[in-house]
Amino acid sequence: MKSIYERIKNNIRPILQLLLLVGVFFAPRIFKITELIKTPPKLEASQKICDYIFYFAWKGGDWAIGVFFLIVVLFIIRKWNKTYMFNRGNYYKQYRYEWYQICSKILGYSECNLIQVPIYMQFKLVLNDTFDKYNCGEFDKKENDTISVSKSNFSHETDEVNVMISDTYPLSLSQLPEIKKNIPTLLISRNNTNDVNRYDSPELVRCVVNEVRSLNNNIKKVNVYATTNPLNTKNIASSAFKLGGRDNFNEVRVFQQERDGIRKFNNKGIVVYKR
Repeated sequence: MKSIYERIKNNIRPILQLLLLVGVFFAPRIFKITELIKTPPKLEASQKICDYIFYFAWKGGDWAIGVFFLIVVLFIIRKWNKTYMFNRGNYYKQYRYEWYQICSKILGYSECNLIQVPIYMQFKLVLNDTFDKYNCGEFDKKENDTISVSKSNFSHETDEVNVMISDTYPLSLSQLPEIKKNIPTLLISRNNTNDVNRYDSPELVRCVVNEVRSLNNNIKKVNVYATTNPLNTKNIASSAFKLGGRDNFNEVRVFQQERDGIRKFNNKGIVVYKR
């Protein structure tokens, strides 16, 4: 119950806006506005276009008036939300992708905060251009970052590859799910053994882009295992996995880390792109 309450509290603005839209749509029918107000609006040449629309909505009855009110209020709400960032607040934001779509495509939020959003959802939001822009927080730029790349099992012929991206926390091959350990694997690591701060790392992004674009054309499925901060995640997703020029990818799947033990990745990743 506490989790549900927290989700409602943290999303009270879009929830109230959706309830308002529902209310203005059904209100004319509930109150039978065309019967309550006996005198219909008059149509004059000097009236504005919205007055004409309302006149014809009135002629169509309560449901048509409800649609008119819905469109007007939706236009106002979208104008309010255009400059308001969705997903504000310092809490873990684990929502279904459909909720993000509603807030973006219907309610008109143009910016989304990616801080404390699961990595798989960060990928999905960026790959699908769900919002116009994303907030990732402030990071110092890491100049001359040292990136290492190791490859294993590339002698096996397969249409699938693992891409491990070690950024904020180190990763090892032992953390791969058992069912994925025998397929070709790229381990791309930023040297952060002596510095655990989070950085904007253009070198890491550039390296991931180069390695992904160098994959053989027979690769159809990409499994991503990442410990990247939101800014590097956004840049990697948009630069390496946006699929411009990489149309041979049929599927991109991001795997979540477990919380216990050596923090292995779970066996079933989440599809963030599928053709």
